[in-house]
Amino acid sequence: MEQLRLGARLQVVWKTDALPANALVPGLMIQPLLENAIYHGIEPRAEGGTVTISGEVSADLVTIVVRNPLDPAPRPREGNRLALANIRERLSLLYGERALMKSGRFDAEYIVTLRFPLIERPARLAAAASA
Repeated sequence: MEQLRLGARLQVVWKTDALPANALVPGLMIQPLLENAIYHGIEPRAEGGTVTISGEVSADLVTIVVRNPLDPAPRPREGNRLALANIRERLSLLYGERALMKSGRFDAEYIVTLRFPLIERPARLAAAASA
């Protein structure tokens, strides 16, 4: 939807080939991060920009990173500031201390990192889901 609205101003790059195809990612974790990246990072920039989503597994932990450029001349934008707090709380409820969420401005980007235990969908369920 946002791609249609923003056209060439929005590029999205998925670097998730390193994630197992049957890895379970809790629902509605990535969507609000993408919405925030577009609203706060891409929309205010006349030239738009690229949102990058990368994922990997190490030591039985899934790491997902969402990054977007920042406006060089930032202007305050309205927001409820709920998405990050909700994601942090949901990760904590699901995985306790085994989960992590970090977010912040680094140079000219905003970066959110999620880390949680790898849980894989059983093979028979994965086959049924792809059918």
